[in-house]
Amino acid sequence: MHLSEYTKATGINVTFIFAISMLSPVLAPYIKSLGFDNIQLSLIFAVMPFMIIFSSPIIGRISDNIGRKNVILAGVLAEIVAICLYMFGTGSAAIIIARAIDAVAATAVSMAALAKIEDCVNDKTRGRYAGASLSIEYIGRLAGPVIGGLLADMIFVQAPFLAAILILAGLILFIPKKKIARKDIQKKELDLAGAIRTFLSYRELRGMAILGIVMHATFPAIMIFLPLLITESMGLSYVYVGYAYFAIGATHILQFVFGRWSDRKAYRTVLAGTFISGVFLALLSQAAAYPLILAILFLKGIGNSMWNVSAWTLMSNIGERTKTEGEIIGTYISIAKIGSLISFIASGFIVEIYDISTLFMLNGALIIIGTIIAYPLMKK
Repeated sequence: MHLSEYTKATGINVTFIFAISMLSPVLAPYIKSLGFDNIQLSLIFAVMPFMIIFSSPIIGRISDNIGRKNVILAGVLAEIVAICLYMFGTGSAAIIIARAIDAVAATAVSMAALAKIEDCVNDKTRGRYAGASLSIEYIGRLAGPVIGGLLADMIFVQAPFLAAILILAGLILFIPKKKIARKDIQKKELDLAGAIRTFLSYRELRGMAILGIVMHATFPAIMIFLPLLITESMGLSYVYVGYAYFAIGATHILQFVFGRWSDRKAYRTVLAGTFISGVFLALLSQAAAYPLILAILFLKGIGNSMWNVSAWTLMSNIGERTKTEGEIIGTYISIAKIGSLISFIASGFIVEIYDISTLFMLNGALIIIGTIIAYPLMKK
């Protein structure tokens, strides 16, 4: 294990996640305040998964080619540009461009950092150390929404954006600079269809594709409509959205524990995690009081954390054996984001026709069905 590289990659990832997580309580309400309705808001957010579908396999392959650190640096710079567009853009074109840049930037940093962390450990302890890194990462993911909500409440709604820019600018100074060895991008590195065919040639990864699609289909419910439920329907302030995100992410600090389980039987932890997540997302549709919402989100978070570390462990083990870890991670994200894209397009209409509770119920049922379908593919 390369402890120094592992520590640096984990630290960079934590700081980046913390910075962008500060935007999560305010981003959807802020964009909606610019004059967009629920359907338009959902379609604007659909830009991110659309971009990720086409960019993530390419980013994964490029990170295998030119190095993880160079990809991380480029991603941080692009994220600063995206946040500036959120702050100063008022029309739909500026917000859409910001979402597109944000998609590529966040994907580049998270994928390259994760691949770098996985590079530093061996197969026998991958789940344990990847889980430890992801647990530390979630300290940033937990603190970010709460601090972002407090800044928005105490100062003004754009304060989290300014804070994020300052943190990311400081982060650039700590990213080790590495000279890029000039390598021409090969045609195969841009072959999305070929990457997907290769990914689906593995039986276990076909199961992961199904689970990734249904799990990522829940993003609109959590990213857009949970904040709107709390701020609009319940009349609470931004910091209560931060507390909700804290509740759903709190158990992710236990990923080092679930990572140990993954070292033994990764697929069992994957399936147990998705099933738990689906059940409690469906139950969220019945929660009318804010304390009950927090309790259900906390229990759903247990499933999410089990799923998260075990899924990366399973895919990384396959990637390390074939020396295509970046490609596999990138292709998985591309496939999974199909679920996000379809859901972002459909969710606004579902909420307009029915309500937010119906969206929670449908998303939870979809995860449970996906888990059942994926079981025979994942089982060894």
